[in-house]
Amino acid sequence: MICGLKAPRARLALRVRIPLTISAWLLAAGLVVMSFSPVSAHIVPPEELHPVAESYRRAGFILNLNPVLWPQVWSDLKRIEEALEGVNSAGAKKFSEDLAIARRVAQPVARGDEKPDLVAARKNGSRLVFSLATRAVVSLLIFHLDGIEAGSGRAEVKNRLNEARRIFQAFAETLPHLDPEAWKKMQIHWLEASSHLGAAGVMGIGARPMNLEKIRESTAFIRGYFHSNFSGFQAGKEHRLLPRPRASETYIETAKVPWRLPPGSDINKQLPRPRQILGMAERGANEGETFLIALGDMAFDSSEIFGEPARSLGVSCNTCHNKGVTNPKLFIPGLSREKGGMDVSNSFFAGHANNGLHDPLDTPDLRGIRFTAPYGRNGRFASLREFVRNVIVNEFNGPEPDPMIMDGMIAYMNEFEFLPNPKLKKSGRLNPGKVGKAALRGEKIFHRKFPQMMGGMSCASCHIPNANFVDHKRHNIGSTGGENQPFHVGGLDTPTLLSSKFTAPYFHDGSLPTLRSVNEWFNSQFKLGLSREDIDDLTAYVEAVGDGVQGIEATVYTLEAELEEFQFFLSTYERLKQRKKKELITVLLKTVAREMQAHKWDVQNKENLPILNEMEEKLSEALRAHLAGDVKLTDSKITAYYALYQKNQDKLK
Repeated sequence: MICGLKAPRARLALRVRIPLTISAWLLAAGLVVMSFSPVSAHIVPPEELHPVAESYRRAGFILNLNPVLWPQVWSDLKRIEEALEGVNSAGAKKFSEDLAIARRVAQPVARGDEKPDLVAARKNGSRLVFSLATRAVVSLLIFHLDGIEAGSGRAEVKNRLNEARRIFQAFAETLPHLDPEAWKKMQIHWLEASSHLGAAGVMGIGARPMNLEKIRESTAFIRGYFHSNFSGFQAGKEHRLLPRPRASETYIETAKVPWRLPPGSDINKQLPRPRQILGMAERGANEGETFLIALGDMAFDSSEIFGEPARSLGVSCNTCHNKGVTNPKLFIPGLSREKGGMDVSNSFFAGHANNGLHDPLDTPDLRGIRFTAPYGRNGRFASLREFVRNVIVNEFNGPEPDPMIMDGMIAYMNEFEFLPNPKLKKSGRLNPGKVGKAALRGEKIFHRKFPQMMGGMSCASCHIPNANFVDHKRHNIGSTGGENQPFHVGGLDTPTLLSSKFTAPYFHDGSLPTLRSVNEWFNSQFKLGLSREDIDDLTAYVEAVGDGVQGIEATVYTLEAELEEFQFFLSTYERLKQRKKKELITVLLKTVAREMQAHKWDVQNKENLPILNEMEEKLSEALRAHLAGDVKLTDSKITAYYALYQKNQDKLK
């Protein structure tokens, strides 16, 4: 999923004959999307873009956010400026001067008691910067096309075409929607230009001359299009900044451009995955016989319970909380500060709940969540149900969830267990026979009261060992800025230390990379006077508390486990049908079909992929039948899926 970006691998069946030279160029250019089997559906490699195209796309994404993460924007615009410097020093100088003006517009400095209008500054600055960036990128594209001149050698022309085409990809997410007719024409012209490059041949055999005149004719439309539409581009006051080709007769003003995550995003699930322990399974129960738990498991994996754009992007609870734990790889430029977290009150996923601040939060581990109320990093939700509803509706723009979905998700999450830890007794104290002397010394420091720490508290005052290392309270320890904040921040919820060895980074914002760095922060913040040896001992203790048996799964191959989980999901179908929950059946079938579409690529023996394709097709047919209101056909397709799975279960690993 986008956790493992659960986007289907595209297939394109070419029904036209393409000359060998053009098809070879297409393959090199990446314009033909071939059917292939990735190593894993969870690992979606980043798109390889020209640095200019990458910077432009990322800056465009961030400039549409509220607030705008300006440091990242300036960094991306610097890369575009450097590219300009390499080909047009005068143009680069002008771009730099214009950016300096734009910076003053976007980030005005207060004068005396007069406070600048920061909202207007953000909007005006974003429009100005986006306009400058668009014009700069287009000037680079045109520069390379204009460089194809009489007397140019084949190698130089090929390089110019390649550079121009790669920069052209800066607009590949927008122009196909804003002006699809012109976009298609430009694709054809790129192909024609390439077909006229000729070939050197092998040992003089098969050589074909380059036709420079035809290449210039082929690229003339592309050059003219970008010159007329973007050389003097000025962004309008539309809600969303886009490179709108207003001069084009085929521009669709009302076009809807899908949101995409920016370059540099990583929402793949890590492999191997965190080990998940469900209490009911440990007690011998079968999830397929526990309706609410199975329904909640499905919903936790489903992007269908969210709104747009999370739904289209395949984002689910499992994206951030992989197997109910965390996703340390998670990163979205403009929304994240550190890996493993993001701003959940942003304007991208749920504009209606945006708070206008860039305040990324580290993704919390959900193990043992039934023991760790209140919820939210600042503990503002007393109940787990209230917290989950807020995530669906206010963080990811979802519709009001069906009460049965809420019941299921709470039932499922209440089964999340901490990792078993033989280093701890049931009282929460260390088991002396399972730890070293350093950890035992650290335990004494952990329980020591320090007069300078919040009125004589110890670490154990908040992280109470016999209460799962929480106190169910909120404390302001100064990690949010303290007195330097212009308003009262308030306290943060005490996190448990159990299983924490596997959930770096730490603190509410993920700003501390290791458990040792947490101890060092407290030592510095409260002037505890702990020596290096004391920190060593305290770290040994905290790592012992946060340890657990097999925190990570032993394999990177997940298909067998996923297929079993799909069985659990589908076990809810009959009861949902009895309860006449048609919308939830739609969510169920869409979720399982999408999961199958992604996870089938994990099969180790690719000879078995046709079986998985057939299983996927049965799910898709079941979904179509359900949407058409044909219950009998839906039943038969689900039954056919079960039969295929049972017959081939041993092969599908």
